[in-house]
Amino acid sequence: KDFTDDDLKLLTLIGAQAAKAIDLFVRRAERERGERLASIGQLLSSLLHDFKTPMTIISGYVQLLAMETDPPKRAQYAELVLKQVDLLNIMTREVLAFARGESQILIRKVFVGKFIEEIRDLLTRDFAEHNVQFDVELAYDGAARFDDAKFKRVLFNFARNAREAMPRGGRFLLRVEADGADLVFTMQDSGDGVPEEIAGKLFKHAFVTQGKAQGTGLGLAVVKKIVDEHNGTVLFSSIKGKGTTFTIRIPLQPA
Repeated sequence: KDFTDDDLKLLTLIGAQAAKAIDLFVRRAERERGERLASIGQLLSSLLHDFKTPMTIISGYVQLLAMETDPPKRAQYAELVLKQVDLLNIMTREVLAFARGESQILIRKVFVGKFIEEIRDLLTRDFAEHNVQFDVELAYDGAARFDDAKFKRVLFNFARNAREAMPRGGRFLLRVEADGADLVFTMQDSGDGVPEEIAGKLFKHAFVTQGKAQGTGLGLAVVKKIVDEHNGTVLFSSIKGKGTTFTIRIPLQPA
């Protein structure tokens, strides 16, 4: 049986709608691919930014290894270097996981005292070289559950920012305590404070920076993302010429 004019009109309408649906699907797929590539680009920038601290630590301990003749000391320095290499590997795996559409944190039991002691060991020499007094107040050394590798990145970011905020030297305090059901990290420096013009967007935009020749402004954006992933909060207060205090709260035992 021949098609009628109404049949042809219906087929034309269906064809047009199908073509429109296919076009929308292709455009959406291209947009999602573009957004993912842009996100991967930002994540790579973040990764390279966070590589700075482990690479600085590795460089320092390799120099000590070259000068040290005592075998136990050399073994200790080598172990610290290997720990930083492991951290670099974890960071690169994060990018690969994100590229595959996976984004997650590894929550596990962490002994806070041991975790903070490791942070102290890794940062003390770097601060001393920049004439910064590094103090730790450990009011809670029990167990908590969080992603220790990512929180190393958080504390390294704050430490590096604080050091750069005190070019003439100063004091950096790291305090850890339990407050009810929360684990609280407080980082306080004696630097120049956060400039008013960027204070309101410190955590809101990925590339906020000022006064740093090689700064990318990524550090605090990375911090905010990691804290959000732990269902936590990060706040700060700053006084011009007197310093800045950052406070992070995360659940001791996530639900």
